[in-house]
Amino acid sequence: MSWLIVPDLILPDDMRTAVLQDLALPALTTLLARATTQSTPTPHSTLGALCGHFNIAPQQDYPIAPISLAADGGEPAQYYWLRADPVHLRATRDQLMLVDSGALSISQAEAELFAQAFNEYFKDDGYLLYPLRPDRWYLRLNHTPQISTTPTHQVTGKHIDPYLPKGIDGLAWHRFYNEVQMLFFSLAINNDREQRGDIPINGLWCWGGGIMPDIARLQAGKLWSDDHNLRAMALLANMPNDALPDDAANIDEHAIVILDQLTGAAQYGDYYGWRVAILALEKNWFAPMLQKLKKGELQQLTLTTHSPNQQLDWRNSRWTLQRFWRRAALNQRLAAPAN
Repeated sequence: MSWLIVPDLILPDDMRTAVLQDLALPALTTLLARATTQSTPTPHSTLGALCGHFNIAPQQDYPIAPISLAADGGEPAQYYWLRADPVHLRATRDQLMLVDSGALSISQAEAELFAQAFNEYFKDDGYLLYPLRPDRWYLRLNHTPQISTTPTHQVTGKHIDPYLPKGIDGLAWHRFYNEVQMLFFSLAINNDREQRGDIPINGLWCWGGGIMPDIARLQAGKLWSDDHNLRAMALLANMPNDALPDDAANIDEHAIVILDQLTGAAQYGDYYGWRVAILALEKNWFAPMLQKLKKGELQQLTLTTHSPNQQLDWRNSRWTLQRFWRRAALNQRLAAPAN
């Protein structure tokens, strides 16, 4: 079975009709219309789906931080770790909107300076910040906080209030975030960044907390993705993995492919960018994969996406493609099911 996971394929109701208007996607429409469909109530995202595939159980969060840390060359030991992504929090009226590290152009030297200031300030609180990569920082705790968190990519371009840490220790972490903002605001390095035209780093976004889990070794399949966190899981599970290719030419029966080209446009409400990205997916992925099914080069193809409360799966085989009578407008196929 080949498995295509396409984040942000389902658009909000108020965006969907306008974006899909006059959009010709015959291969995707065929794959959705003729498939056997399944809708599973779940809060999971692509991360959750892959954790399920690798038999990684949730702790309070899915423990992405220690997994990513190990893949980056760190030693998780038995500490509790959080990803502590450097972010810019932009004030919009009375709220703060998150801009992730993709827009920040951080050098390793800068990351080390921020970590040095953080570790000095919080030295008596049981926190240590490790910037193993310029855009991937890790927070080590000497205790397990009672919080659940939201991954940075799910908050990018949004106001942060609904996504702040939740749980018994939630309010303490809100205060911690405020302290970090005040600390980073005061640093000379941020003045230097602003003077040369770079966006200041004025916060951390913590997520993916946990203690390193046991990861079963998987022998079959290959993961194709540009997402470091997903490839980290595959690496530790001994599954071959590689960067996402330009098209489906070399995708075989046992591939897991993460097609996240829609995500950036969806995060920032970029209608035009989403249309451009899905047309490219149609040409380079959906149409070639449909042809592979028709020719028998693939026995089964599953396409998966997530709405806020559902995992949606469309499963196709050469047999399902014979359902010529099954038709529906793309707008209907890409509507999130009612809860």
